[in-house]
Amino acid sequence: MSQPVLLFDVIETLFSLQPLRDRMAEEGLGEPYADLFFAQLLRDAFALSATGVFHPFPAIAAGTLKVVLSSAGKAADAPQVKRLLSSFSELPAHPDVAPALAQARSAGVKIILLTNGSADNTRQLVAREGLSALVDGIVSIDEHSVWKPQPTLYQAVCKQFNTPQAETTVIAAHAWDVHGARQAGLRAVWVERQDHYFHELMSAPSGEARTLPEAVSMALIRSGRH
Repeated sequence: MSQPVLLFDVIETLFSLQPLRDRMAEEGLGEPYADLFFAQLLRDAFALSATGVFHPFPAIAAGTLKVVLSSAGKAADAPQVKRLLSSFSELPAHPDVAPALAQARSAGVKIILLTNGSADNTRQLVAREGLSALVDGIVSIDEHSVWKPQPTLYQAVCKQFNTPQAETTVIAAHAWDVHGARQAGLRAVWVERQDHYFHELMSAPSGEARTLPEAVSMALIRSGRH
C-alpha cells in the first residue's frame, strides 16, 4: 500500500490575507478591496488558463492590481504595485495550521503544499512560521504551467509523487479547488474559512470541516490512517 498524500492549498487555507487587507487599508481603500482584488486576480487567472494562456501569479497579480487601483482612483505606478504585492511575502499562518500539520505528520502521511503562487515565496512563508519540518514538499503551478483548478494539474501532481489519485486528498478553503480535485478523481475536504456555504454546482467535497485539524482528521479516516 502506497503512502497516502495530503495536498494542502496555501493562500487562505494555510495563510491569511490579513497583511494585504491592512496594506490596502493604509492606502485608504478599506479591507474589502483586498478581497475584491484577490477574487479578481483569480478570475483573470482562470480566464487566461481556460483559454490556454499561462502567466505566473506575480504577473497576473500585478496586472489585476493596476485595474483595481485605477478603478478606485488610486495611483497604479510600479512602486505602489510592488509595495502592495510585497504583502504576499508576509502572510501569517492561521492558528490551527501547526497543530493540523503535526497531526498529519504523526499519522505518517505525506504532506505536500500545492500553490497557485510561487514555490520560493511559499517556502519562505513556511520557514518563517517554523513549519518546514512538517512539510514534505511544495509544488507550484509554475512547474506545470497551468493554474488550479484544472483537473490535469492534480493528476500531474499525483503522477509526480507516484501516488494513486484515489489515495490523495486535497484540503482547501476554496470550493473551486475542491471541485477541480474531485473532477480529477481525488478526494477533497473543504474547510470553512471565508465561505460558509459550498457552491451547489461544484463537485461535492468528500467532507466539510470548520477547522484545519478537523479537515485532517476527515482525510485520515478516509485514508485509513486515523
